[in-house]
Amino acid sequence: QIRLHAFGKQLQARGHEVRVVTAMPNYPRGEVFPEYRGKRVVREELDGLHVTRTWIRPATGRNVVKRLLGYWSFAISSVPACLREPKPDFIFVESPPLFLGCTAYVCSRLRRVPFILNVSDLWPASARELGIVRSKSLLWLGERLERFLYRTAYRITAQTDGIRAHIAAMVGPGKVMTLYNGVDTSDFKPRNNTRPAWVSPHEQAFLYAGTLGYAHFWDAVLEAAELLRARPQIVFLLVGDGPEKARLVEAARLRNLKNIRFVERRPVTEMPALFAACLATVVPLRKGELFKSTRPSKIFPALACESPVIFSGEGETAQLLLQNRCGIVVPPEDGPGLAEAVAHLADHPEEARELGRRGRALVEREYGWDTLVGAWLHELPA
Repeated sequence: QIRLHAFGKQLQARGHEVRVVTAMPNYPRGEVFPEYRGKRVVREELDGLHVTRTWIRPATGRNVVKRLLGYWSFAISSVPACLREPKPDFIFVESPPLFLGCTAYVCSRLRRVPFILNVSDLWPASARELGIVRSKSLLWLGERLERFLYRTAYRITAQTDGIRAHIAAMVGPGKVMTLYNGVDTSDFKPRNNTRPAWVSPHEQAFLYAGTLGYAHFWDAVLEAAELLRARPQIVFLLVGDGPEKARLVEAARLRNLKNIRFVERRPVTEMPALFAACLATVVPLRKGELFKSTRPSKIFPALACESPVIFSGEGETAQLLLQNRCGIVVPPEDGPGLAEAVAHLADHPEEARELGRRGRALVEREYGWDTLVGAWLHELPA
């Protein structure tokens, strides 16, 4: 993950030794990358970070059994690797998947060190909301595991205010900390005279870059593209992969939506120029109480590159954009509203540039990784 990589680099820059245990790379297609296939353990250096990768049986999609096997395969295979590393001061573990908390709990007891649970999404609540898990028994077990891990963790780090409030209601506010999504403002910054190869000089591109997953309401993008069909200079650029991509590609083909272009995942080094070249970034979330407490990580790199955000959603992200006047907010699952916002910025590019400048000022002030990690370390008890 870009976010956890940035977190580790910031810790390292402050003189802390950081060692990473993670799975063989397989996201978002659910297939281990070719150069890692057939291997049980791989040790490598990544930008100065010591990384140990262990076996996983990858899976994606809505097949609950396959996904559970995938999560548990890594949760189990990572235990020996964690035990072989030098004894740490803290074990920092990411959830979801929640099951990795079990790995952290076991290793923390065996090594007699505390573990910190970093919660970027509420499980099993999100699995229930998205319809990925419908079994009442599995949801009940997930809720019991969630409470157990919250109780036994030394500290819990929440990615949003809503997640923090949810956890604090269960275990009290004393052990819950915040680590918001952020961005490396030295890498992600405005660029001049850039144009992606998939967009011609006379076109105005509106970008989505990231996982094409279930949490987003893609039908709003399809509807907006259909409503804007008469304005061929406006194009939607969807960059990435994920479980919803095949459905989206087929839906766009059936509707003959030539103003939607699908691009394979690009290296992170190409993303600043891509954000900067597009008139705005589009983030269409689903409607639901769970999504009110999300802060999609992709909004911060966009703002850092002076790309304003058109957010179809409600809650924390909507408030952030409106309060700082760096984006446009429309209701969730509102295709006509999304189309109207896109057309407005296409007709008023100077307004888009001003929104983008305010976005850059916001992330420089509050959401650079150096600022966020420094505040987190200050809050962590010695």
